Order: sequence, then structure tokens, then C-alpha cells
Amino acid sequence: MLDGRGTNRYAFGGTARDVTISHLTVRRFVAPRNEGVVNHDSADGWRIEHATIRDNSGAGLMAGARQEVRASCLRDNGQYGMNAYKAGDSIRDLVVEGNEITGNNTGDWERREEGCGCTGGIKFWAVDGADIRGNWVHDNRGTGLWADTNNNDFLIEDNVLEANDGAALIYETSYNAVIRENTVRGNNLVEGRKYADRGDTFPFATVYLSESGGEPRVPARTDRIEVYRNLLENNWSGITLWENADRFCNSPANTSSGDCTLLVENTDRCAQPGIASEPLYSDCRWRTRRVDIHDNRFVLDKSVLDCTEKCDRMAVLANYGTYPDWSPYKGERVAEAITLEQHNRWHDNLYVGPWRFVVHDPSQVVDSTQWRGPPYRQDTGSTFRARGGD
Repeated sequence: MLDGRGTNRYAFGGTARDVTISHLTVRRFVAPRNEGVVNHDSADGWRIEHATIRDNSGAGLMAGARQEVRASCLRDNGQYGMNAYKAGDSIRDLVVEGNEITGNNTGDWERREEGCGCTGGIKFWAVDGADIRGNWVHDNRGTGLWADTNNNDFLIEDNVLEANDGAALIYETSYNAVIRENTVRGNNLVEGRKYADRGDTFPFATVYLSESGGEPRVPARTDRIEVYRNLLENNWSGITLWENADRFCNSPANTSSGDCTLLVENTDRCAQPGIASEPLYSDCRWRTRRVDIHDNRFVLDKSVLDCTEKCDRMAVLANYGTYPDWSPYKGERVAEAITLEQHNRWHDNLYVGPWRFVVHDPSQVVDSTQWRGPPYRQDTGSTFRARGGD
């Protein structure tokens, strides 16, 4: 056991490559916010296995390229279990397999700094190639797994994501992923209920794909976001596909400030007059497109959630574009595109329970018949049941 005794900041740092840490408990270190205790400097090629990293401030663990985290416990850390971030660089070929990730964000940072986007069981930033397999991600305060800003080529499979206060999974301003054969149960009950109780009509979801989609020009194992053969059971709502019409390169509304899409090298080009025409009109914004949601089982029993409304929604929508004044995406352009033009499809799913669907914008809520009819034509080949059974 390596014990920081609430005094020492870091357990392992430096730039040495290919370090192995095995069968060790690391606890009670006090790294500052956004910094980590193990692999503090995000060195490459580290292997962490059969380790317990718990009760630390900041992130229990940082990540570098080719890092492997296996059969370990990331528990009760103040900000993140792991913060997969490397300053000024992307992280390639990350493996997170067979771990327990639980109880993280004890510092409750999203409430201390509302909207900081700085928490999660694991947070991924600019990771190119990640296998997230066979983990138990549960009871984290906030989001379980959160990929944020120019991640690509994720395989998220065979995980159990349950009882996280917020979303089980957020994939945000990122590209190309396979999300399959996961069990997603009892998530988003705290955060979803909070927003519903204050009258917010936005469909806060358990799986939240925000400004993320398939892009053939970014090399990966798939050129889509594929969501299939998952079980989503008794979560606060299901899957939301969202695109913020005001969030794009150089926009003051871009919360990933300073970042641009992977399709534009010179971000200065994302300005008038060029941004008003193709290819910059498409390439200067992260788009939720080419999302294929199929062969999943969506189960909802409102009595289990103690919910009467706003916990029963799938969604594909955007806001009305207003900002900044030079934006070419004003009005309903983005809402029309994400809903009808960007090849986002639900099909061949099984629904059990009273599901509803939000389309185009938060004000438009439709039932399954309208969802399957024109103009949406979603869930071809899907089955809808009022209650359980085979």
C-alpha cells in the first residue's frame, strides 16, 4: 500500500515509458483539480493491473498512449477515477478492461462549478482508439463514462453501467464508435429527476450522443456510431441524439473553447464568408450524423423509477440557432438536418413500456405511431410492448 496520508500530491509521475504497476493500493493523495495521482504526467505505455486506486483528490489515474488498465478498482476519488488527458497531444490505443469504477467525483464538482464538464467515472479527451470492455461502472456521482472533444474509434462493449447519478455514457463532439452488448441499468435517476423537477423539458438521457457522429474521413474501425445489442433497463430516459446549433469552430458558444473539428486544420477559415458555403459549412461544426441504433432492448417500468413523466423519452433534436450574429446555422437549419437529413436511424429494436419520442426540438413529443410514420419513419422492424414478457 502507498498512502499519501492526505499530504502528498502524487504517487507516480515523470515521463518514463512502459511502467507496470501491479497489486498495489494507492490512496489518500491530494492531487489538485484536473491532475492525477498515478501517471501524473500522462507518460506512454503504462500498464496498471490488479491495483486499487481510491480515496484520492483530483483523478486517481491519468493516461498516456498505449496505456492498459486491467482488473483494477478506481474508487471514491475526488474528481475522476481516470482522466484520459494529455496536454497538447492525443492519446492513442487506450485499453480499459475488467475494472470496477465506482463512487468517483466525491468532490461533487459539477455542483461546485456548474457546467464545468469536469467529472466522471472516466473522462476521455482526444483519445484516438480505445477499447472499453468488461468494466463495472456504477454509483459514480454524475456520469459514468464521458468522452468529450475529438475522441475517435471507440469500442465500448460488454460493460455493466448502472446506478450512476447522471448519464451512463456521454459521447460528445467526437467521432466513430461501436457501443454494443452493454447492460445499462438504473442510471440518471438523480440528474434526470433534478431537471424534470425544475421544469426543464430537455430530454436528458442515459446514453447521450452530443454533436457526435460517423465520419468516413476520420480513420477508424467503423465510419458510423453503431449502438446495438444493448439492454437499457429502468433508466431515466433512453438515448438522445443532440446537436447545438450555436456550437461550432470559433463560436463563442463552443464550450470546447479553442478546439475545432478534426476536419479543419486552419480554424481561422471557420469565419464569414467561407463558413456559409461547403465544405466549411459542414466541416466547421461537429455533427450528429450516421448514428445507427438497432437490435437493442429498451425496458421501462415507471413504478420502479417512481416517475410519472419525462423519464420515458428517446430523442433526436437541436435548438433554434441564434448566436453569434455571423452564424450560418441560425433558425431551424440544424434541427431539420439532425432529424431528417443526417442518416440517424433507429430500427429493429424491442421496446417494453410507455416510450415517447422527442423530435426536432424539445416542444415536439410524439408517440410510437407518429415516430414510425412520416416524416420521421423511425424504428422500422421494431416491436413495441406495453409490459414485459418474451
